[in-house]
Amino acid sequence: MKRNLLFMATIALICGMYSCKSNSYMKPDTGRIGPEIENLQNSLDWSGVYAGVVPCADCDGIAVELTLNSNFTYIMKRTYEGKSSQPFTNSGSFTWNKIGTQVTLNSVNEGGAFEHYLVQENKLILLDINGELVSSPLNNYTLTKTAKTAAGNSDLTNRRWKLVELMGKPVVYSEGQTNEAFISFKTDGKVSGNLGCNTFSGTYTLQDGNRIRFSETVSTLKMCLDMATETEFKKILEIADNYNLDGDILVLNRARMAPLARFEAVYMN
Repeated sequence: MKRNLLFMATIALICGMYSCKSNSYMKPDTGRIGPEIENLQNSLDWSGVYAGVVPCADCDGIAVELTLNSNFTYIMKRTYEGKSSQPFTNSGSFTWNKIGTQVTLNSVNEGGAFEHYLVQENKLILLDINGELVSSPLNNYTLTKTAKTAAGNSDLTNRRWKLVELMGKPVVYSEGQTNEAFISFKTDGKVSGNLGCNTFSGTYTLQDGNRIRFSETVSTLKMCLDMATETEFKKILEIADNYNLDGDILVLNRARMAPLARFEAVYMN
């Protein structure tokens, strides 16, 4: 009888520790990254520019600026303070983990370094090459969200760019025409506009050296009397790879060819 009571007491203790209501025990909260953390991909305004200085083994610190765009592309700049003022730049796409708490940058090519980040409200925490928190409490691995726009160039945004020239030829609008061709850039990496008849939308990515790339561009499919401007404009969005911005004039180019398209700014209230 005493053995039975002892056995039952032992079972009760085990059930209290691991919950006998299911076949799997409850994993204790160790403070590490796990599914008990809220899915931050869906709950936070995570797109934007993050900056901070992280430890460096042979320099004064590494100044990191990391831009996360809402279309899951990134631009990362790293400057090794005390060694060089020239930043190293990486760009590409990034992915979230299954539970929406970490992002992993693709195409960093640093053997796992600078690839993994824990996402928190208005900040990113640089993780080690295995995607784990760095154990040392003395060093700061935090990047804080800045006031810069995710697109990286506020001069492009908050205005409408009216198309005025295609392949060196002026774009002529008829009197009273309502569908002027234009393009608008948003700070979250999205782009939209009018091709001259059909509307379009998509995403854009900026990189160093005034490089630009449009992607995921889709448009409505209305048939119009004059499709020449529209067809040419749409093709330019596919091939343009750099731009020039001079005050209220925006030019899209490809390599060192003659300007593909020229736009004038129309300010939006």
